[in-house]
Amino acid sequence: MFAAKSIDDLAREHPLADVFFLYDSAELSEASRLILQKNGDWLKRWTSVRVTVEGHADSRGTNEYNLALGERRASTVRDYMISLGLPPSRLAVVSKGEEEPVCREEAESCWSQNRRAH
Repeated sequence: MFAAKSIDDLAREHPLADVFFLYDSAELSEASRLILQKNGDWLKRWTSVRVTVEGHADSRGTNEYNLALGERRASTVRDYMISLGLPPSRLAVVSKGEEEPVCREEAESCWSQNRRAH
C-alpha cells in the first residue's frame, strides 16, 4: 500500500486523527483516548509505519512555556500509545509550541483548534 503513495498522498488521507487538549493541560480526555485507540488500531495493522507526534499549543503564554506544553502533550500521547501495545521505537515526539497553528484568530474558537497533538 505505502509503496504506491508518497508521504503527502498518505497525509491527505488523514489515517490518524488529532487529539485536542483543554487550556494549559496535557491531560487526555475520554474522547481523546477513543481517538488514540483507533489510531493505535491503524498503527498495529500497518506495522512498518513510524510516526512523530507533534505537540502544539495556542498563542497564549511565552514561547518557552508553549514549547514545554507541546512537549508534554506529545509525550502524553506517545505514552498512551505505548500503553496500548505499540513499541516505543515507532513513536517519536516533537514540540511545535505555538509555531504551526491551524487557526490564527485570537479567540477561543481558534485557540481550541491549536491545542492539539498531531
